Amino acid sequence: MEDGRSYEVRILDLSLSGAAIEMDVRPAMGTLMWLGNMRGRVVRHFDEGIAIEFAILQTHDTLRDFIAQ
Repeated sequence: MEDGRSYEVRILDLSLSGAAIEMDVRPAMGTLMWLGNMRGRVVRHFDEGIAIEFAILQTHDTLRDFIAQ
């Protein structure tokens, strides 16, 4: 999170433009956060968690490297 807090999450869906993640907390809409080294903002809440939209469109290589970590 922007304030330095971090949470364990489970990635439900991952695309070049964003991700759906399962998490126990519900950051406010528009909250800046990072998924690994990919910066984004909360754009939606749903029953299991949140959706974030990445600030920069990712590449296939970026996502492959992220998954391989």
